[in-house]
Amino acid sequence: MTNQNYKVAMIQIKDHPVSQMYMRTVMPSWNTHGIKVILHDATTPKDLAYRNTLNFGKKTCGRTKSFTATEKAVWYSHFDLWCQCIKKGPLVIIEHDSMLSKPLPNFDKEGYKILSYMKTPDNISVMSPGSGYYITPPIAERLVARAVYQPVDRNSDGHLMSILNYERQDKMKDFFYVEQIIIDGLNTIDHKSPHRTFIGQDYEDIDISSVHRQA
Repeated sequence: MTNQNYKVAMIQIKDHPVSQMYMRTVMPSWNTHGIKVILHDATTPKDLAYRNTLNFGKKTCGRTKSFTATEKAVWYSHFDLWCQCIKKGPLVIIEHDSMLSKPLPNFDKEGYKILSYMKTPDNISVMSPGSGYYITPPIAERLVARAVYQPVDRNSDGHLMSILNYERQDKMKDFFYVEQIIIDGLNTIDHKSPHRTFIGQDYEDIDISSVHRQA
């Protein structure tokens, strides 16, 4: 186990076959570097009836002006961990499809840092903020405060980009630690990307794990 003054929390859907397939795929990359990952149960659309902390308004960017139930659920999944960071200390927050590409950097002098990237269909690596990032309590407080003082008008990735100074971090090109992977086009969010060959619902009635021969 490496010495670290932060915890690593992974957002995953405990009874979702695609989410669990991803989690099992990426977890060895964290274990190899001696990093203990804490599993955080994601908020899903079926849970939204019990959540009213955030006020979702109209989106200022994107193809649609209204938030989908899945986008709201993703928001709460990250929001809950920001609140946890305020109470319990620094966190690296990752999602179930976040594979560690190389050892994490030293965060001793960092208040926050985006750590993740994804490869486009053209094999270009671009920053992927929500897939992996480090935050400290003061930054978590900013993330929470900005989210609750006025209606939410962008997806959680956009919110992270605005608070974590996306342009500065993109210029530094020091975010190639965690790769957001995709397996056979399978995903668990309903963004209508033209590059995806499969659009996942909140719960697929299919045993994806056995398809990929995973126990």
